[in-house]
Amino acid sequence: MIFMRRTKKQIVSYKMSRVKAKGTSLEKLFAKALHIAGLRGYRKNFRGIVGTPDFCWKNKKVAVFCDSAFWHGYNWRVEKKKIKVRKAFWFEKIEANIARDQRVTKKLRDENWMVFRYWDFQIKKDAIACAQKIARALVRS
Repeated sequence: MIFMRRTKKQIVSYKMSRVKAKGTSLEKLFAKALHIAGLRGYRKNFRGIVGTPDFCWKNKKVAVFCDSAFWHGYNWRVEKKKIKVRKAFWFEKIEANIARDQRVTKKLRDENWMVFRYWDFQIKKDAIACAQKIARALVRS
């Protein structure tokens, strides 16, 4: 077998191609917490709703997004100072994600949706507490 040397660009490209938009370990963890909380009847990654929420109850107008702290810009003013390579690319990418998240949340709320956005570290720390918050909201609606 011949081993080819790969450039840094090829390595980064390969790693980026492995980043998933749905079916992530974070979504699986949260789905398990929803199950434990007794929540059923949700749709996963439902494209019929603006923003394609990770979980939604269409009839109750509840949308849940599980956002990665890096990709969605948690504490962006501080975190962006840590980026050392390809700053222009990453700033544009993450700031566009932040702006899109804000537009999607506003549009859904304007259409009387309850929108829940959880950071990955919140779900990893206590997914069941996040799910229980949604359960309380579903009972009220």
